[in-house]
Amino acid sequence: MLYDQLARNRRMTVVLFACCALVVFGVAWALDALFVGAGPASAALIAALIAAVTLSVAWFAADRVVLSALRARPPRDDPAERNLDDIVAGVALAAGMPQPQLYVVDDPAPNAFATGRSPDKGVVVFTSGLLEKMSRSQVEAVAAHELSHVANRDSMIGVLAAVLVGVIVILSRLALRLLLSGGGRRRSGRGGASGPLLVVGLAVLVFAPLFGALLRFAISRRREGLADANAVRLTRNPDAMIGALQVLDADRTSVDFAHGFAAHLWIEQPHEPQPSWLDRMFSTHPPIAERIRALRAIAGDLRLR
Repeated sequence: MLYDQLARNRRMTVVLFACCALVVFGVAWALDALFVGAGPASAALIAALIAAVTLSVAWFAADRVVLSALRARPPRDDPAERNLDDIVAGVALAAGMPQPQLYVVDDPAPNAFATGRSPDKGVVVFTSGLLEKMSRSQVEAVAAHELSHVANRDSMIGVLAAVLVGVIVILSRLALRLLLSGGGRRRSGRGGASGPLLVVGLAVLVFAPLFGALLRFAISRRREGLADANAVRLTRNPDAMIGALQVLDADRTSVDFAHGFAAHLWIEQPHEPQPSWLDRMFSTHPPIAERIRALRAIAGDLRLR
């Protein structure tokens, strides 16, 4: 069951990113249809340029920007952080990958995330609250979860998805403002944009940000389930990962608002103690209860061997 879930999550991520690429092309087509009129080749070129700029930003700058914005620091020599290097080193050895750089964010809410464009440039960040509130085995399970993200390049995928959606939103809003101000092409006749084409282009620009955001949420949710399962595979201790999720679920500490901008990267989405139904619907992570149920099923599968 464990390996079936891993394979299923990977397949779904490929499908979701293909859908995300279609949304980018749809926005490029709408921009061309409404403002340029050069045809599908022009739309494909615009889409390729968007992808190239997005990839460049995510590849070269994303890690530094995130760590700086969160004011992440190296671990200190105190009781809660002293053994962190040894814990993560053991998990990295079990995973057969280089030990990542370690950082701590001073925040009482328990949480963690990983970033890094490749396994040899991995970075794992823990909040001070997580190190204080979890046992050693639970911290080890969280480290395995985050190292799974690094090994699978999930952090780069998450950043890429976030930047893609951001670009889609910006372009759609700019195009809509231009249309409302009368800046769109006014063509008629055989070479002109017909009424239906104008309506379709406008609909794409209106709904593309919503579709892009929903795809981003779906991608992030799939990666979290995959990392949970990989953490169990690495530690062979499903109870530790389940216990870590239970600590996250039970803790009601409100995350510092400044730390919530990278919500899709954290092991649990930062939220207020009582999130609204809208927050839950657009959550970048599956509910913790759902993740625990999946891990309990995996635990039963492992114990039968």
